Amino acid sequence: MNWISLSGTALGALIALLATSLNDRVKWRREQSASHRALCQQTYARFLAALTDAHERMRTEAQTDHQSVEARATAVLEAFRTSGCYSLRYELAIIASQPVLDRAEDAFKLIRQVRDLLATGTGVEAAEYRELRYAYGPVLRNLQTRMRAELGSSEVQLTGGG
Repeated sequence: MNWISLSGTALGALIALLATSLNDRVKWRREQSASHRALCQQTYARFLAALTDAHERMRTEAQTDHQSVEARATAVLEAFRTSGCYSLRYELAIIASQPVLDRAEDAFKLIRQVRDLLATGTGVEAAEYRELRYAYGPVLRNLQTRMRAELGSSEVQLTGGG
């Protein structure tokens, strides 16, 4: 009878220990998931803001009177470089899913085409610029949609950017 009591107590303690360990593991995974989601949300928002900042600053430089074509090209390239697009692109490569990475790369390549066009001296009133700008809007909205889906946000109708 003593062994049965002792065995029952040991089995109860083992079950309690396993339940506590399992509960701690589930809690840890939930915290890790929330932490990763928050990191993605912050990085995605910063990347979108960097793309917008790059575009607006490059437009400003393209509309500014510069002493030479070379000075304008330098200013446009510097506006893109200092926007943070490159560093945030690398951050995305570490944390984002493949669908988000693919859409981010599409947006990055298109904004880089805008950079190259404006750096050549093409103005924001030119047809070539308008074509790129209107192509950029849907690419940016597609990226935002993929980001929202990955973050588990509800679907919305994104407009603008064109």
